[in-house]
Amino acid sequence: MLPKDERRRLKEIENQLMGEDPKLARRLTETSSLRRLWLQLSPRSLLVLVAAVLAVLCLFLGEGGGMFFSAVLAVLVFASRKYQIRLE
Repeated sequence: MLPKDERRRLKEIENQLMGEDPKLARRLTETSSLRRLWLQLSPRSLLVLVAAVLAVLCLFLGEGGGMFFSAVLAVLVFASRKYQIRLE
């Protein structure tokens, strides 16, 4: 946590920026919907997405083994989404 005087100074800078260029201040404080979606993806969801895209790519390229492996991986990871890995 910052000291009180530094927080006050940052607040002054923020207020000054809002007064001088409100459009820029809004862009700096808002998060785009794509960025929000990316931040909400868990590593498991990302693995499912990558495996599914890889399966479709292999399907179009005629690689049956790769498509099968990627599809099985995507299904297994998706099916295990309720399980938690605990390292003890």
